[in-house]
Amino acid sequence: MTEQVLQSGTHIARFDAVKKEEDVFEAQVFVRLTREPEIAETYIPAGLFGSLQEALDNARQRAERALKEHEF
Repeated sequence: MTEQVLQSGTHIARFDAVKKEEDVFEAQVFVRLTREPEIAETYIPAGLFGSLQEALDNARQRAERALKEHEF
């Protein structure tokens, strides 16, 4: 698993890339308040990509934007 975490104040964003069928990777982002359990996370799909690195890069960019724009 490649999951990574970013934090901004009291909010966190977890992001990862998950392999799907036919060598496609889905970039995923989950955001929440640090005091909330994981079940309170907001899921933000960040697209499908042809490589793990490309999916992770896009997931990180999407996570940064979610924190900056307070998408919770």
